Amino acid sequence: MGDVLFTLASFLVAISILIAFHELGHFWVAKKLGVKVLRYSIGFGKPLWKKTAGPDQTEYVIAALPLGGYVKMLDEREGEVAEHERHRAFNRQVLWKRTAIVAAGPIFNLLLAVVAYMAVVLMGSTGLKPEIGMIVPESPAARAGLQQGMHIVSVGGWQTPTWDTVFQEALPKIIERSRLDVVASDKAGNEHNFELDLQGLDLDRDIQRPFKALGIHLFDMPPIVGEAKAGTPAALAGIQPGDIILQIDGQPIRHWEDISEIVSARPNTLLNIRVQRGGEVADMQVKTYEETYKGRQYGRLGIVRDTSYPKIDDTNRAEHQLGLIDSVPYALHRTWNVSYVTLRVLGLIVTMEMSFTNISGPVNIAVAAGQSASLGLDRFIVFLALVSISLGILNLLPIPVLDGGHLMFYLVEFVSGRPVSETVEAVGQRIGIMLLFMLMALALYNDIMRFIH
Repeated sequence: MGDVLFTLASFLVAISILIAFHELGHFWVAKKLGVKVLRYSIGFGKPLWKKTAGPDQTEYVIAALPLGGYVKMLDEREGEVAEHERHRAFNRQVLWKRTAIVAAGPIFNLLLAVVAYMAVVLMGSTGLKPEIGMIVPESPAARAGLQQGMHIVSVGGWQTPTWDTVFQEALPKIIERSRLDVVASDKAGNEHNFELDLQGLDLDRDIQRPFKALGIHLFDMPPIVGEAKAGTPAALAGIQPGDIILQIDGQPIRHWEDISEIVSARPNTLLNIRVQRGGEVADMQVKTYEETYKGRQYGRLGIVRDTSYPKIDDTNRAEHQLGLIDSVPYALHRTWNVSYVTLRVLGLIVTMEMSFTNISGPVNIAVAAGQSASLGLDRFIVFLALVSISLGILNLLPIPVLDGGHLMFYLVEFVSGRPVSETVEAVGQRIGIMLLFMLMALALYNDIMRFIH
């Protein structure tokens, strides 16, 4: 119960910050351009808190349903406007002012991400050094010439002191399935340039496990058995602690994850396993058993890896911290990377090159909020930045009801020289509501399916 409340509280804090900042964009620009703002509301429905302030007697509201917000401006289309205030009505403003006010919300979301990334890198965060644990044979990394034990210095020209920064720089290239430029140093400290060819990646699969797609294991986890649980098929077949798994059904095993991948996909299956014990090699047959987790069946042997691997201590960790001046280009670059990946994924989903299951909704966001908050302030701030970018881009989509829909109408007005008719706008609003409802329903369905499975 405590975890649920913590997750809910984290979600409410996150979504309130994001909505408040988005609406602040509309509010601040409208004020600066002379438009009268009647209400600034975080949330919809019944007001839980309300205050009137300022020369325009603007209402500041926190409402009961915190899944949105709005800024209500003086507008002749929504009611009578006194003659002396008509020049301050939103609908009376010239095109560039209306465009600026509408675009300010999404732009503020992107600015929030920049500020968030600056804050994180100024505070500094600790991560694992990007030292390659193992290279998968015939993978992009192997074909490029990367080797076990090398230290990744930079990716795409950007310094990568931790695995997290490697991921940030690699992901756009994985999405593009293009070429990834990597600089890595060998054990002697000599730097070498490598070019990874990422053509032919399966995006639906590989975006979930990007390092494996590259062919890099972050840690050296040899396939050494730490324990064979009593009564399980592995123990009954004679597998013992210290055994090294060499092959399963003829497939070479080089890393503990190779065992997990093969075995989990084969419940209730008889496997031929070759093990090394001391200086001797033995073959044995072991039948996996079935274990159900979140509605899915997985194969299990009953073995646990040797937990002395990987060896993680202070020598494996690095601090990622920048000064104020260096933090600005870093934050802008990271915001651009995440924005690009988000737009690219949306495009791939629309063209059906990626599955609709990659769309997440409020349940998944809430879970991610709770998880990030539990990992520390820096992780929660990064989460805020990610969702803020997503919110900004979502609002820029050319769907009536959203900011992007209004901007689309303004573009038509700019080209044609006259505003879109109220009839066309009303029809567009209905279509937009339908599309938005369908998108939300799909996101919620994906959330539920993830939870079930």
